[in-house]
Amino acid sequence: MKRLIAFALATFLIFPFSAFAEIKTVIHTLKQPFGGSQSPDDARTAGIARAKREALEQFGTYIESTTVVKNAAVDRDEILALTAGVTKSEVIKQKNYIDGDAFGLEITVKVELDSAVLESSLKRLLEDRNHLKDLKAAREREKGLLAQIAELQKENENKGKTTQQSAKLKKEFQKASQGLTAVGWYVKATDLWKRGKPTDPQKAVEYSSESIRLDPNYARAYNARGVAYKVLKQLDRAVADFDQAISLDPNDAKAYNNRGDAYTNLEQFDRAMADHNQAIRLDPNYSDAYSSRGRAYYFLKKFDLAIADCNKAIQLDPDAGMPYGIRGVIYAERKKSVEALTDFNIAIRLAPDDASMYSLRAVFWMELNQFDRAISDFNQAIRIDSNDKNVFYRRGEAYFNLDQYDNAISDFTQAIRIETNHADSYNARGAAYATRKQFDRAISDFNQALRIDPNDRNAYKNRESAYDDLKKLSISQPGRVGN
Repeated sequence: MKRLIAFALATFLIFPFSAFAEIKTVIHTLKQPFGGSQSPDDARTAGIARAKREALEQFGTYIESTTVVKNAAVDRDEILALTAGVTKSEVIKQKNYIDGDAFGLEITVKVELDSAVLESSLKRLLEDRNHLKDLKAAREREKGLLAQIAELQKENENKGKTTQQSAKLKKEFQKASQGLTAVGWYVKATDLWKRGKPTDPQKAVEYSSESIRLDPNYARAYNARGVAYKVLKQLDRAVADFDQAISLDPNDAKAYNNRGDAYTNLEQFDRAMADHNQAIRLDPNYSDAYSSRGRAYYFLKKFDLAIADCNKAIQLDPDAGMPYGIRGVIYAERKKSVEALTDFNIAIRLAPDDASMYSLRAVFWMELNQFDRAISDFNQAIRIDSNDKNVFYRRGEAYFNLDQYDNAISDFTQAIRIETNHADSYNARGAAYATRKQFDRAISDFNQALRIDPNDRNAYKNRESAYDDLKKLSISQPGRVGN
């Protein structure tokens, strides 16, 4: 029997001759043999992965020659990750073949690149180094699995295998094939990432979960799902996934840092600090870990340490907006308005698609009683992310301070829709209803606020005041009370 070694049949690199054409295409065909202990499905998975990878490598030289990549410190392994990040791949044909006593699948893939947006796409990827590391790690895992499959194919050629050896080999082929598919789902999940978090966290959970189902030992898939859970405010699930990621890979600084962020959100600051410290021990040049630890220091009122960490983060990554935002909040706390506004403006310039940067500056305007400016920034934050109840709540406060009570009620209502147990929004909406002399509605909201938080003194005071006003109204205008 001929050696069953996959080989490339043909590759075509098609660059458009027209100066106006913008799509560059690689069409690549290879033969993927199978037989014995390797099933057609496992061979198909391996063949598609290899065909796409080899097609991407054809584009690698072209990507490497672009100005933006030349000017960046990019190693050879990152070129493939960049190429995968700016191209679209699809299988356009597959068929069985027989070549003497060898048989298998002939697979043709097409990879397309839009040169019109190439520079901007590469720039975005290069700016998000953490995402690029994830893509690079995924491609390295894919490479390792393909090498493993190649070794299994050599073993598969041995005609003297026992039944037990064949069964074992079949399981190993299947496991490697599932691993390749798991990498695909992981990449699909991380394709949703923008500045460290998914734009569609529910989809990210679905894709990461499928990756984990196929490969329960894929640490990065747990980490990715944990981040998505964190965005969804499902913090216990997030911590559980980060725990699993760390258990599978104790040297993953990113998993420690992400778990530390979740602990900060849970106000478990001792645990948060321990995780951020460990992340920094594992990777002393990890900018995000210093930003995250600075955020934790801020909540602990250790402002000098927080500023020191933000300064370090900026030193390591001058293009990161988050440390400027955190430092701006601290300057605002210290009544250093000029320094605070400078940092908020820089943060927004560096991260114009990060809703939290606008929210931070909006809160700064609120503290200065510049409510119109605050509303403008809250509007921008909501355009980017319309699922943050805090932004609607704070914009509602701004409207309330401008005596725009209908707008305030609308925003408090939206905050409650996003999080039904947000006591502050019920209390604030109750206050807005009271200004409209809708005392029944106001009292109902104050009651709900107290059911959620029985220790809310403001809600008690507001309810007492509403009862008094309702009583006065009923005396002065019998038959015209509430609602």
